Amino acid sequence: MQTCSADGKNDRALEKKGSKRSLLYWANRLTQWLSLAFLGEWAFYGVFRCPFVVPFISCQNCPILTCPGRVAHTYWGVWAVWLGVLVLFGRAFCGWICPGGLVSRLFSKAPTAKTLHPDAEKTFGYAKYLVLLFCLLVYFFMNQPRANIPIRIGEFWPAVLQTCQFASDLWLLRSATLVLLILSGAFILLAWCRFACPMGAILELLKSFSLFHFTKTDQCNGCNACKRICPMHTRPDEANCTNCGDCQSICPQKAIDFRFRFK
Repeated sequence: MQTCSADGKNDRALEKKGSKRSLLYWANRLTQWLSLAFLGEWAFYGVFRCPFVVPFISCQNCPILTCPGRVAHTYWGVWAVWLGVLVLFGRAFCGWICPGGLVSRLFSKAPTAKTLHPDAEKTFGYAKYLVLLFCLLVYFFMNQPRANIPIRIGEFWPAVLQTCQFASDLWLLRSATLVLLILSGAFILLAWCRFACPMGAILELLKSFSLFHFTKTDQCNGCNACKRICPMHTRPDEANCTNCGDCQSICPQKAIDFRFRFK
């Protein structure tokens, strides 16, 4: 593996400089933290207590009455927001709203977080589509089975332990893999978001049909300052770009615009 750039100190200085002068940067961080406060509990339930193999998509049938996705009808609201953001801003849900994206970003701040060799990154970039295919097979051909019996209510972590005791091997494998991939972000830069997230895979496939996006202009000289500062290690409107806008304020050529895609 290699580091995000040849000079990590310069990258951090570049990020600090950009964040000081960019209101967009602070708006992005504020939105992420607010989203974590609103959706974070539901995300934790989906990982550790959801009885289904594929979480977050069968909330209307969930037996866990204390889950926020059922109690507050978060299920329909989040998916409506998810689709609306997709139509307007492509994969911006990942870069602005997703609680998992924020957690992955926090892990990416670890000094041990590295990028892979470019060839390896390109190869592993297809892995998220395999995960998406697995989720589709489980949902449509296995009828989204209930793989554990989370009948206990009360304190969260004791309930999680009981959930694991009664869970099937498939549920345990799913949950352990998900947690390990998120934790691996401390060693491989945003491993979950870039290489494994099935929702990110859907958004990546459809983002080219969105109405607005950040993109490079003719003034771009290929310096890759945007790629070095990007949490997803990419450039505007390329693979894994989440329209977070972090790159705009640090571009030395002012060659990044936010515009209507079909102008």
